[in-house]
Amino acid sequence: MIRPTLLRRLLLLDARIKLRHKLLIAFILIVLIPTLSIGFFSYKKSSSIIQEQTSHAYLEALRQTTINISYRLREVENISELIYTNEKLQKIVRRAAAQELSISEVYEDYKSLTEIITNLEKNRNIFRIRLFVPGNPLYATENRNIFPIHAVDAEKLNEELLNQPGFMKWSFVGQQAYLSNGIKSVLSLNRLMKDFEQVNNVLGAVAIDVDENTLNEVLRDMSLSLPYQALLVNKDTVITTYTNNKSDQLSISWDMLRNKLQSHPLPYKGYEKLEMDGKSYLYLVHPVDQLDWRLVVLIPTINITDQSTLLGFFISILTLILVVAAILLSIVLSGRITRPIHILADKMKGIEQGNFGEMVEVTGHDEISLLQRRFNRMSTEINSLIEEVYKITISKQQEEMKVLESRINSHFLYNTLDTVKWMAFRNKEPDIVQIVTSLSKFFRISLNKGNDVLTVDKELEHVAAYMDIQNVRFNGQLGYHPVVDAEILGLEIIKLILQPIVENGIIHGVNRKADKKGNIVIRGVIVGEFIEFMVIDDGVGMDAAARDRLFTSSTTGYGLRNVHQRLVLTYGPDCGVRVWSKPGMGTAVKLILRKERKALPLERA
Repeated sequence: MIRPTLLRRLLLLDARIKLRHKLLIAFILIVLIPTLSIGFFSYKKSSSIIQEQTSHAYLEALRQTTINISYRLREVENISELIYTNEKLQKIVRRAAAQELSISEVYEDYKSLTEIITNLEKNRNIFRIRLFVPGNPLYATENRNIFPIHAVDAEKLNEELLNQPGFMKWSFVGQQAYLSNGIKSVLSLNRLMKDFEQVNNVLGAVAIDVDENTLNEVLRDMSLSLPYQALLVNKDTVITTYTNNKSDQLSISWDMLRNKLQSHPLPYKGYEKLEMDGKSYLYLVHPVDQLDWRLVVLIPTINITDQSTLLGFFISILTLILVVAAILLSIVLSGRITRPIHILADKMKGIEQGNFGEMVEVTGHDEISLLQRRFNRMSTEINSLIEEVYKITISKQQEEMKVLESRINSHFLYNTLDTVKWMAFRNKEPDIVQIVTSLSKFFRISLNKGNDVLTVDKELEHVAAYMDIQNVRFNGQLGYHPVVDAEILGLEIIKLILQPIVENGIIHGVNRKADKKGNIVIRGVIVGEFIEFMVIDDGVGMDAAARDRLFTSSTTGYGLRNVHQRLVLTYGPDCGVRVWSKPGMGTAVKLILRKERKALPLERA
């Protein structure tokens, strides 16, 4: 029941909306829906592309950073190679292992070792070189660059580094105490020193310490445009970390990140979104070449979406401009489409009001133009039909008038002759002269030399002659009282409009009274552009049903209906006959005419 009701309401609403509004809504929807859809999906796709491109660009920055880290570490490895391959150092360490040193040799060896190590420590990436020699020579107590190594430690170190590439291994030492520099956070490259003369023999070891700040500088040099936090990690250990922004969004500890990664493993290399502590981050990771290290970078996604937000703002502004332009264009187009229809409707309204022959300008070759052409053709046809019907009606009225005149002539001639015969039979009094005179005047005014119009005073004279004749029949019991404004006596009206009404009043009103006695009153006044006559009798009157039959029945009220039709045809639809009557009270008939005859279609043509 819900769907049909909703559909019915929509159909009713659609039926009430004007065509222009329908077109306007249709145009707006046609433009609005695709524009908003394109804008929305463009924003989404653009945001995705921005994030993807940003991620790729930052991942490339990570790759370049890992290359820089590897390059610095390889420099350190190259330094260790120089130590490893130094023949002089090999001899010194071999002598220390043999424990065959004199005081002078100890001094010379210490001096040589110090010179070699000092020169190599000048490299920018090296903080300290530590040499571990066997045999516990005297200079091994220096505890700055040269340290003793016991057999047990040497064996343990040998096992740890023997299977490593190049017999060396990087390890994060963390906080390390130095005599001259205090505590430093370092990472070290540990490498075995094999005896070139006896390859299976380990002479000692070298540890090259790199300050954590050295790698921190590399992380700082990434120069990413957005706030980020970088962590260089070795398995579960953080080697160094760097943050280019001190906001709370980047205060992520390695423990927190490690716990998150344990529950949600991320790729060893690549990028992905990560939710942590109620905040969203872009997680990027790239391995360091030849080491079990990874460079991890965290970037708050809110900083990435700022660019998308700016893009979304411009897309929204552009969409708004397009929508406003579309609405304005829709208003113009809908008005242009419906304007010819409004003009056509106005012309149709004119035809409804009687302005036949209305024409519209044909404005093109579309469907509306087709309607305009057909309307013009229809209007022409209607006008032609109206003129034809008018001609036929006028002709019919003329014939009816002739029939009426003949009926009047024959009827009165018969009655008059009968009256004359009766009077002559009675006593031959002078009344015969009077009735014959009135009858002559009646027929003379009725014929009016064939003219359809006469003056008001002539029409009243015609009624007076008729009343004189009728008073002879009714023994002078009929009273006639014309009360007409003098200013309308000279105006021309169509003939024979008052006498048929007076005749109806006498025959159907006064004559039906028991005493056959009554009065006829005629009043004539000017009301604006109209002439109004009121014919009043004090006869028996009639009820509403009988009054209505005067205009519809073909057997009664012929004279009154004929007068009404002639007035409407001659003076227009706002003229004609109006009847008021009440049983026992009499009847009042109003005739409404114009002072001038109305221009009818036939006359316009």
